[in-house]
Amino acid sequence: MSKTPSSEESREMLKWLNRNRQMLLDLYKNQYVAYNANELIAHSESLQEVLELAEASGENFVIYLVPRRTASIQI
Repeated sequence: MSKTPSSEESREMLKWLNRNRQMLLDLYKNQYVAYNANELIAHSESLQEVLELAEASGENFVIYLVPRRTASIQI
């Protein structure tokens, strides 16, 4: 990331992740994704590739590893 996001930017990025979590789980399992508050910037199984693509975009971004699977338990 070119600079540390502000508190407001961080909150907006987290909101984007929460709104799009199911899509990420459906399409990008076990991949790294770079995103910001507005969009998905890059995705790949290679962290280095995602980092290069995201930095080339010139946007602020964060990287998230989409889990291979999710689970829940009920007690």
